[in-house]
Amino acid sequence: MAETSGIIGHETVVKGNISGSGDVIVQGRLEGTVSLKDELTIEEQGKVFADVEVHNLSVHGEMSGDIAAVDKVTIAANAKVVGDIKAPRVVIEDGARFKGSIEMDVKLPEDI
Repeated sequence: MAETSGIIGHETVVKGNISGSGDVIVQGRLEGTVSLKDELTIEEQGKVFADVEVHNLSVHGEMSGDIAAVDKVTIAANAKVVGDIKAPRVVIEDGARFKGSIEMDVKLPEDI
């Protein structure tokens, strides 16, 4: 886990593009695009309306947009996600709401 670069607070709305390294935590609202070398965490009160490219994504709130993760996407039991996911590991906890497609880079024996 990298050093936390920023927290978007409960009453904060950010519209635009976020890029760089370091972890970002969203407790408020984020609209635009996100490109991070590290982790994006959307807290229970957080709402993200963005296409996201990150190392890891953890959703506990709401997310709408396409997701590309280098390592893992985790959707918590109380989360709501709408969008397509591309990641080698995807965890969707029981009770989570998800609408979209999931593409995992899986090599089948005939592909090796």
